[in-house]
Amino acid sequence: MRRDHTLRKFNFIFLLLFTLFIISGLITLFINDTDVPYTSQETEAVSITNAPGYSTMMEIASIVEDEISEDVILDLFVSPEGHQEHVSLKLLSNDILTEENLLKESYPILLQSSMIENISSISLSWHLDNDLTVMSFTLDETDLSNMMLENYATIPSIAENYYKHESME
Repeated sequence: MRRDHTLRKFNFIFLLLFTLFIISGLITLFINDTDVPYTSQETEAVSITNAPGYSTMMEIASIVEDEISEDVILDLFVSPEGHQEHVSLKLLSNDILTEENLLKESYPILLQSSMIENISSISLSWHLDNDLTVMSFTLDETDLSNMMLENYATIPSIAENYYKHESME
C-alpha cells in the first residue's frame, strides 16, 4: 500500500512537471513567433536597399539631381551582370535643343558616373516630351575610364550607337 501511494505521488509530480514543461515550451514558441524584428514594410525596404544595382541607381539619380534636376529623369535602370552594371538613363530635355547643349549637360553626369566602380557601360538618351528621342549614345567601361581625358565635344566620336535627331543637323 505504501509503495502504491509513493508511485501515485511520483506520477502526479511527473505529470505536473511534464505539463509545466509543455506550457513553457508553448509560451516560448508563441513569444518567438510574434517577436518579428521588422514589419513587412521595413523588411521590404531592407530587401530593396540590398538589391543588386540599387546603390548605383541612387548614386546616378543623385548626380543627375545635383547637375540638372531630379525632374529631368524619365527613366533609370541599372542592370546588374555579376559584379558589373549597365546603366540606362533616359532624360527629359527642357533646354534649347542643340547638340552642343545636350552634350554639355551630359558631360558632368558621365564624368561623375565614371567614378562609380561597378559600371560597365552607360546608355544615355535625351527626350522631348517623353516621346521623341533627340539624342542617345552608349559609353562602355573603357570610354568611361578615359572620361576625364575627354571633353563634351569628343562624346560623339567615342560613343557607341551615337544618335541625334535630324533637327539638330
